[in-house]
Amino acid sequence: MTTDDIALPELTRSRQDDIERALFAEIAATESSTRNGATRRRRRGWAYAAAAAAVLVVAGFVGPALGSGAGAGSFADGAASQESMARPDAEGTEMSGGLQDLGDAGAAAAPVDERAVIARAEARLEADDPADAADEIGARAQASRGYVESLTVSDAATDDAAATGDARITVRIPATGLTDFLRDLDDLGAVRATDISRDDVTAETTDLRARIASLETSVERLRGLISDAASTADVLAAEEALAQRQADLDALRAREKTLADDVALSSATITISRPGQAVAAEPDGFGDGVATGWNALLVTLNGVVIGLGFLLPWLAVAAVVVLIVRVARGARRRRRTDATADDA
Repeated sequence: MTTDDIALPELTRSRQDDIERALFAEIAATESSTRNGATRRRRRGWAYAAAAAAVLVVAGFVGPALGSGAGAGSFADGAASQESMARPDAEGTEMSGGLQDLGDAGAAAAPVDERAVIARAEARLEADDPADAADEIGARAQASRGYVESLTVSDAATDDAAATGDARITVRIPATGLTDFLRDLDDLGAVRATDISRDDVTAETTDLRARIASLETSVERLRGLISDAASTADVLAAEEALAQRQADLDALRAREKTLADDVALSSATITISRPGQAVAAEPDGFGDGVATGWNALLVTLNGVVIGLGFLLPWLAVAAVVVLIVRVARGARRRRRTDATADDA
């Protein structure tokens, strides 16, 4: 049989129209299915993006709230710690690390059941004579068993264009008297700003004490080994190890004493200017602005991380619920498909 022997039906005009309509309908159905799939994917992407944005926003609000709550607790604990350090001991001597020897300083810095908090303060004072006010602040600090750490006074009567007649003094005073010391600045002039920051170093202090105790034990053992060594080589090896451990022990003791001093004696920096005199704003300059912005970014990211940690259990529960719903929907869809196939 050849192609000439095959009888083909006549292709009428109406038959052509039917074929075209069927072809266009198939194309339209295919395009509609493609568009619907793209629309669903686009909507799903927007939904995921909105959910992620909502999580970040909630974390941004929850994180700082949690952080501020923890900070308030640390503040209260720090105040209690500072009050306890001011109580006299059994012999009637005041616990004040930095004014006693190393052992007393370590005990005052971070008792086992208390918090070790370093307090720093800054204040801005307006006085008619900044130099006299700075001298009076230094005298008050020394009277309270503290000392003057630094003092800068510029004389406005000189020809120096940078001189403004202001003063800046940094004093170290007992932590228990920091609040009263700042409150008494009203006697010297008008206090325009006061800021107190506290840093909890309890964990670091506890770790230092544990490492010091461990090294002290190791040093004693090495000294025993040196006395019992049977050969010169053993003695030299033990002495070398002893020298290294002794150096590490001295460094840890120095760090513990520094922390004890910082806890017992708070730092207060007072900037004194004449009434109506402009004071340089902080931050000053591009570099300070970058540093301030970077610190603000770190604080914000830290809040977001805390918020995400707070929301993580809730997100896990929500993911389980969504998974269950999707599995149930898939099972229902399969049952409908099987029922339709059976009916056909």
